[in-house]
Amino acid sequence: MFLTRTYIGALLAGAAFWCLFWVTLRKLGEIPLVRHWLKTSQCLEWIRSHQSLALVINEATNLLLHGTTDPADPAGILRTLGGTAVNVGFVFGYLPSRDVLSLISAKTRRSA
Repeated sequence: MFLTRTYIGALLAGAAFWCLFWVTLRKLGEIPLVRHWLKTSQCLEWIRSHQSLALVINEATNLLLHGTTDPADPAGILRTLGGTAVNVGFVFGYLPSRDVLSLISAKTRRSA
């Protein structure tokens, strides 16, 4: 399979969709109808404590949204892979490093 512009566009579309999802999760407190029931800190804490389950839920949603059109369609597969890369990066990269960076920042503030 050659990576044509169409396929790269599909890969970026899947990644962009999930980036928008994670940005929306970070801005839950600014959505009037949602802020009373959900808080960003609650959601992120649950995801951090249940990383594997959160990733399985995200990937099931990803496959339902992008991967059911035609199993042999490379654009659909690449759209799913773009979303998978963003989900793995957020759940196993961003959230753990966020905690480490906040600890380093707190220690730096105390020593200054």
